[in-house]
Amino acid sequence: MQPSDLPADARSLPELFARVAAVRGDAPAVAGGGEQLGYAELDRRAGAVAARLTAAGLGRGDLVGVLLERSHRAPAWILGVLKSGAAYVPLDPSYPADRLRFMAGDAGLAALVGDPDRAAACGLDALPVIDPVIDPVAAAPALDGAAPGPDDPAYVIYTSGSTGVPKGCVVTHGNVLELLRATLPLFELGTGDRWTLFHSASFDFAVWELWGAWATGATAVPVPAATAQAPEDFLRLLVEERITVLNQVPSAFRHLAREYADSGAPATALRYVVFGGESVDLDVVRGFLAAAAAAPGPAPVMVNMYGITEITVHATHLVLTPEQLAGRTASPIGRPLPHLAIELRDDALRLVPDGETGEMWVAGSGVADGYLNRPELTAERFRVLDSRRMYRTGDLARRLPDGGLAYLGRNDQQVKLRGHRVELGEVEAGLRAAPQVRDAAALVVRDGAGNELLTALVVPAGPGALDVAALRRHARATMPAQLVPNRFHPVDELPLTSSGKLDRKVLAELAPRAGARRARVLVLDPIDPGALDELRRRHDVTVALRPPVEDLLRLVRDQEVIVLRSGVRLDAPVIAAAERLRVIARAGSGIDNIDVEAARAAGATVFNIPAVSAPAVAELALGLMLTVGRHLALADRQVRSGIWNKAALSGVELGGKTLGLIGYGRIGSRIAALGRALGMRVLVDVARPDADRRHELERLDYELAPLKTLLPASDVVCLAVPLTDRTHHLIDAAALAAMKPTSLLVNVSRGLVVDEDALYEALAEGRIAGAGLDVVAEEGRPNRLHELDNVVITPHIGAMSVDSQVRIGRILVDSVAAALAGQEVPNQC
Repeated sequence: MQPSDLPADARSLPELFARVAAVRGDAPAVAGGGEQLGYAELDRRAGAVAARLTAAGLGRGDLVGVLLERSHRAPAWILGVLKSGAAYVPLDPSYPADRLRFMAGDAGLAALVGDPDRAAACGLDALPVIDPVIDPVAAAPALDGAAPGPDDPAYVIYTSGSTGVPKGCVVTHGNVLELLRATLPLFELGTGDRWTLFHSASFDFAVWELWGAWATGATAVPVPAATAQAPEDFLRLLVEERITVLNQVPSAFRHLAREYADSGAPATALRYVVFGGESVDLDVVRGFLAAAAAAPGPAPVMVNMYGITEITVHATHLVLTPEQLAGRTASPIGRPLPHLAIELRDDALRLVPDGETGEMWVAGSGVADGYLNRPELTAERFRVLDSRRMYRTGDLARRLPDGGLAYLGRNDQQVKLRGHRVELGEVEAGLRAAPQVRDAAALVVRDGAGNELLTALVVPAGPGALDVAALRRHARATMPAQLVPNRFHPVDELPLTSSGKLDRKVLAELAPRAGARRARVLVLDPIDPGALDELRRRHDVTVALRPPVEDLLRLVRDQEVIVLRSGVRLDAPVIAAAERLRVIARAGSGIDNIDVEAARAAGATVFNIPAVSAPAVAELALGLMLTVGRHLALADRQVRSGIWNKAALSGVELGGKTLGLIGYGRIGSRIAALGRALGMRVLVDVARPDADRRHELERLDYELAPLKTLLPASDVVCLAVPLTDRTHHLIDAAALAAMKPTSLLVNVSRGLVVDEDALYEALAEGRIAGAGLDVVAEEGRPNRLHELDNVVITPHIGAMSVDSQVRIGRILVDSVAAALAGQEVPNQC
């Protein structure tokens, strides 16, 4: 199929999908991660979901909430809601519960599609909850009169509200169909394309990703949230899944472009990269294309598309040519899409001459129905001018000599930060709800490095210093992350105009310039020397390697940033002592030595950089397995005779042996893959083997085994678990007694997961054959394990390659700077 094949007379999105499915049959509609659903099968599954909704009395005119993580199942559930005739309201599980409950109540949701436990955790269990896990072979009954028409709502997406109340924008089936008919012919797309589903369904970019793929008979590849946050993993997905169409918010692409260059510009199948959601970074695009020039094959076409929810995703289209990338226009957005018209008007609603700045008004078949239950706001923003219904965007632009448009920012209290539309009024209303706040104003301040920071000026409700940490906790608990200010500054009064309104022109003069003051940084563990030098150039750095707890409580008191790897625990008392703490930077493969809840309650940003270190630790585990694995062949005889000759045992392979893996997270999954590559049988013990995890292990031919079964069956027991109450001394004397005398223990977990005294006794008495340890649990404490020659102990950072150490260090420094600037940092907490 080609874009020109899009049925002109399709009246709804389910009808469009059904027609494509009739042609594409078993061709993959959704794929990735070893999963694949053909068009016909997806249509059948969506029909079963629709039947369940219909049986519950739901259909046209109803709004159904969708509380779903990104997975291969989610598209069928969304399509199922549409096939029932209802419209869906995406609910992001990461939003605060208060906001989710408001959205559910404001929309008058008739039901919720999602996991019942997650719904309860989000405070949504008062709604009828339909668990979308259905019998995939069940026949779907016929649906009576469910088919929606072009004027029926397809979805309602909530955006930030200028009055402090989020507003739901109602978009119809006809709006989306018109977007597809007008936009897809501008690309050379077909059935062989593979599109990423990168964005949350709460962001309307996801509508374009999903239906752009399906309308052309292509394949949609969901990107798990954890992968989307880890640039190395995301780049690997692009390569392994042969992605050809990638849609990105520029701030997210910035991290991917850096990873792409650092990885030596690996060959990809990318044909298009489409930007939207915020101003494009032309310098980042130039850098990406320069790196891509060294890769085999043609570079992808880079396309910039301005758009907003109220006009159905996209409004303009521009292929970024070398001339535009080298030009002086900071943010060219191109020409209007064929189904839309964009006019530039002044405050008196008069058309402005070419070359002058005006507000963009959009007319055409993409203009949405309006705001749900907000007739006054709908009348204000959706207006009739010159006999045409138009949407007033609040965005400023000027027309260029070539007829294209240059985006110039906002003209009201709405700003765009990191791809999100943020109404300053909603931020202010949220802060005023805090008991310690009498009044508040929000604005965007640019620091010396060019970073845009959401800043709050706060008038305290009473005497005394403003408790910034408590206010940040309030903001995090009541507002989505994009609305939480990066900086809080107390002021005595807010400036007012002569008419008594907030004087926003004076606000910027009151806000201290962020970035002018150097941050205080405490480094608690060894990091790359080059990274440490760079931190010292940027900030006031104190280095205290693995201090005792009593010293740690003193050291953290004045610190704003804490940098650590392993060996030091930041528990709740330590975090409470760090009254100025803003950032915890973890350059490791896990954060089990951080009390994350305490950190977030204190208002601190916690991020981790596992994308580089996780594979390094997994490879370290493999090295330990191979090193101690040399003992396997003769271990039984030699242990029993008391002879231990390492030289005589070299070269024995692990193939055909059984690997018992305890923990299947980011590191554990990599270790399992490495073990399987050596020809090992893989047994896996996981803490909570839900249906998805069981399915994944079954697909990879790993065997799920509880600890009591895994220990006596394994030749190599490998630990890759976080330190928790459940895993403290998980391997104790009883566990060691259950292992084979010929077995080996490999531990890359940090902390007291292994009872090291019991391990010493087991090794010394020959009750197990050997052990490989990535740092003993309590460094600095005399440990008898060092005395044994059937033990290999390697310090974590020392075992990594120099390249890995340097790379982790550079990402760490950049991420600290980004976190201090209030930017989102890719992480896996």
